[in-house]
Formats: sequence, C-alpha cells, structure tokens
Amino acid sequence: MIKKVVFVGYQPLTEKVKKDFYFSELLDSNYEVAYWDLSSIYFPNVLEDTLHDEYIVKIIDFHDLSAKLADCQVEECLFLLNITYEYRVIRLFRLLTKFQCNMSFFARGALPISNRQITLKAKIIKGMNMPVLLNFIKNRYAGFLKKIGFIKAYDVVFSAGKYGYVTVGSGSDIEKKYSKIIEINSHDYDSYLDCLFNERLLDYQYCLFLDEYLPYHPDVKLLGMQTVEPEDYYASLNDFFDYIEHKFQLSVVIAPHPKAKMYKQMNPYNGREIIWGHTGELAKNSAFVLAHNSTSQSYAVLNNKPIITVDCDSIKNRMPDYSYSIAYFSEQLNSQLINVNQYKEEAVTLKEVDSVVYLAYRYNYLTSAESEHRKTSEIFIETLSNL
Repeated sequence: MIKKVVFVGYQPLTEKVKKDFYFSELLDSNYEVAYWDLSSIYFPNVLEDTLHDEYIVKIIDFHDLSAKLADCQVEECLFLLNITYEYRVIRLFRLLTKFQCNMSFFARGALPISNRQITLKAKIIKGMNMPVLLNFIKNRYAGFLKKIGFIKAYDVVFSAGKYGYVTVGSGSDIEKKYSKIIEINSHDYDSYLDCLFNERLLDYQYCLFLDEYLPYHPDVKLLGMQTVEPEDYYASLNDFFDYIEHKFQLSVVIAPHPKAKMYKQMNPYNGREIIWGHTGELAKNSAFVLAHNSTSQSYAVLNNKPIITVDCDSIKNRMPDYSYSIAYFSEQLNSQLINVNQYKEEAVTLKEVDSVVYLAYRYNYLTSAESEHRKTSEIFIETLSNL
C-alpha cells in the first residue's frame, strides 16, 4: 500500500513543480510527500535553490542516495521521477532498481517527431561528429540495459495521449509493452478545462505569440546548446509583429515562457503587453496564434484557432535541427509557416483550421477518450489508492 510519494528530480524544487505534480492534492489525501533534489549530483555549482520547503531532501552524492533508500520503507513509497531516462542517469536508475523501488513517470509534453529521411552525405557528416555519435551510442546502450532488466522499467506510466509514453526516454517501447499505462491529460489540456468558462481578459482584438525565451532559456546553459543571438532574434520578431498588427488591425500580445524571468526587468518586444500565467484564456479569445514549436500550441488546437508558425534566419543558422522541428510541427498541424526574415506579404494569411488534423493531435498528444472529461489530479490520486 502506497503511503508516501517521493519525487526525484535533478533540479531544485519550484512552485511550478509542486503544482504540476499535485503536492496539495496528495497532502489533502493524507499521503506523505518528499522531494529528493539531486541537483548537487548532476548540476553542481550551476543551479540555485529556489524554495526551502519542508518537503525538500538534498541528496549530496550517490552514497547519500543509497543511504536514504536504505532508510525508507520502499514498499510503501512511489518514486515519481521527474527525469528523462538516458545514459547520464543510469547510475541513479540502477540504484532504484537494486532497491526494488516502485517507480512512476508522468509522460506529458510529447511533440510530433519526424522519421526524417537523412541523405547518405548527411549521415556521413553526422557520423563524423564524435559528440553526436557518442551520445547516440550511449543512449542506445541505456535502452539496452533496460531491455535486459539491469534497469527496471517503470511500474506505472501516466501518459497524456497516444504518444505520451515516448517522453519516458531511452527504451520507452519497453514501458509501452510492460508498464501499467494510466491515461491522463497534458498540463495544457487540464488548464483548458479549468478556463473553459473564464471571462475574457482583454477588451480589444489581439493575436497571441507563444514565447519560448530562446535566447535566454536556462536549459541552454545546462545542456550546452547553441541558441540565437537576442538582438537579431527579437528585432526580427518585432518587425514581423509590426506587419501583423498593420495587416490584421489588431495587437500582438505575448504569452511568456514560464522561465522567462528576465522579462520582469525588460521587455524585448518593444513594449507589447506581456501577460503571465493566462495562456489558456488568452488563446481562447485570440484571433489566431503565432508560435515556433511550443507545446502551448495545444491551446490553439483545443480552441480551434488558426496558427501561423514562425521561423527566422537566426534559428535556421544557429539551431538548424530546431528549425527543422518547427517546420515539421507546422506540417503536422497544417499551419501557415513563415520565415519572418524572408516572406512575401501575400503569403501571410490565415489558413482555415483543419479539424481532422486538430482532432488527431488532441488524442495523440493531449488527452484520451478515457481521461478527457476528468482532471489528471483526480486520476492520479485514484490510481495511488489502488496500487
């Protein structure tokens, strides 16, 4: 019988994590809650603590983690991993396997992934990139360890949509085959349910841009990724937004990425209104949505809003793989794709929403027939009571 839920993450606890993983609902249902913070192991001297809640247990190293596991009644705990399984976390998952921990994962946030046809020349060039090749081999090895049972598969996977399970990480097909799959909703779908009857926030006509904080996103630093230069990126977008406002006679409103803390001190969108925490309501009453590759396009899908998918030269030049994923996402949603640095004015139009495509996206990535009329928090608590 599960009495305690232990969240395991390699980043410090935040209010968003507490909300997204239903801390309040768990406590109200008389479950113990703990957050095991492994940031000292995976990102020493990079991440700073944001909260100092009583739930937080700082794990210093793997010896400390092993001692914590030995001291707790693992049979009464559900270990909920907020970590994608890959090569660099094998040691963590091996310890959880050795202690026979009940393991679970919230598989939400899946996006369309292309079976991209790579030319022989591209394959050769990619194969000569040793870091890329090595990372590929390592993650295949991680999946192999799960396949042979050296790393146990998750006992329970809470999956949003048909393809939610792929967010588990390496070897996700094993979870699809052997884990108990519980159908839930994506964050955006639950938020959509919450704001179905909310009043309109703005009394003027607008379209909504789903900001991704690309130049400053903290994951860029953590993962050593290359990203866009802020001056070129924001200048290109603002020029395009000027044109959009003139052509459609409305305002462009910005829905900021949740981690876009810098926007609290500066507005890179030439003073355009930036509204926090209301993306669902804003999308519902917008004329249309502008976006790169954000999962928040879910709100456009759920509210049957046209989408103009936005790319730019700085993304193409510095983040070519991301530029490809933007184009592929646009193709999957049958949206209008515009490079804001290279477009003809007559090409900037609103395509009619493809209801068949939107419905498929809804059930592939956001919800299911079993969960679409229920909140994920209810499903989660009900599942715990039956474990």
